[in-house]
Amino acid sequence: MGILGRLIDCLPYVLRGEPVAPALFGATEAVYLARACYVAAELGIADLVKHRPQTVAELAARTGCDELALLRVLRTLAAFDLFAQDAQGRFRLARRGAPLATDRPGSQRHWTIFRGHRASYEAAARFLDAVKTGKNAFEIAHGKPFFDYCRDDPYLNEVFIKGMSGWTDWQAREVVRCYHFGGFRQVVDVGGGRGSLLLEVLERNPATRGVLYDLPTTVAEALPRIAARGLEHRCDVRGGNFLHEIPEGGQAYLLKHVLRDWDDDHARRILRNVRAVLPRDGRLLVIDATLDPRNGRDRLNKLMDLGQMTFVCGRMRTREELETLLGKTGFRVLSVRRTSICDTTILETAADGGGS
Repeated sequence: MGILGRLIDCLPYVLRGEPVAPALFGATEAVYLARACYVAAELGIADLVKHRPQTVAELAARTGCDELALLRVLRTLAAFDLFAQDAQGRFRLARRGAPLATDRPGSQRHWTIFRGHRASYEAAARFLDAVKTGKNAFEIAHGKPFFDYCRDDPYLNEVFIKGMSGWTDWQAREVVRCYHFGGFRQVVDVGGGRGSLLLEVLERNPATRGVLYDLPTTVAEALPRIAARGLEHRCDVRGGNFLHEIPEGGQAYLLKHVLRDWDDDHARRILRNVRAVLPRDGRLLVIDATLDPRNGRDRLNKLMDLGQMTFVCGRMRTREELETLLGKTGFRVLSVRRTSICDTTILETAADGGGS
């Protein structure tokens, strides 16, 4: 799974089952691989070398960095096959590092910047406090919830939204491959960000209309993307807050990676708001991880769950926990479809008493 997958690959226990001490050491030292990825992403190194290999002297001059320090970062990334250094000492982008390039489909550059941002690391430093108190580490570190902080920090908000869009650009094709949307007249993507999933649905289903619904400042960023794909006549953009209300008129409603950001009380509020507008024959698709609680399973999802503990009040849930949430808010699960992406399972649901 891109950069994050490479972090997992560097843990010796995961790869080879080595003795506990080396495995633990590898796990703790992986933090520096994450930092190196962040530096390369923030400096735009992948964009600089994707067409022409360059020496570290050239890169240091173009990025305003110390030459020796930058060399140490890039040779570490080359050791993990994200970049490569040739016999002349020039660095180029390796295949595994391609997601660090800005214009690559499914780019992870902005997500990597977000994870390495100072505000994120200051939150991670309060992780023990989060474990002791049950509160999220970001709010402990910064005195306000993550989404409130983003509204006050335009740069962090930008890299977060672009980072999420990068993930969804990559995941959307798989979701559309695994689920047929063609039978729906109108699809409402709740918390749909910059529209990556909805635009994929509309491109693949020419008779379907869409509504993109998220905070006003977020959906505004989707307008150029909608126009660039020629979908402005089939895609409406509406700003609002899904904790308060959901637009009417959809036959299908999507909640992709939304419930994981909220505790059970808020998640139930979101689901009840959808239930209030869902027609009798409508469908709600909850697209999220279904965490496997067994030992030795689902390592990446469990690591991402610790990310949830760091940033928000929500969490990854098991399939049983999701079904309980849905049942208590008036939904029943019709089908569960796993995709090839570990945190992207599709739970197709209907309102109790709705169509089968």
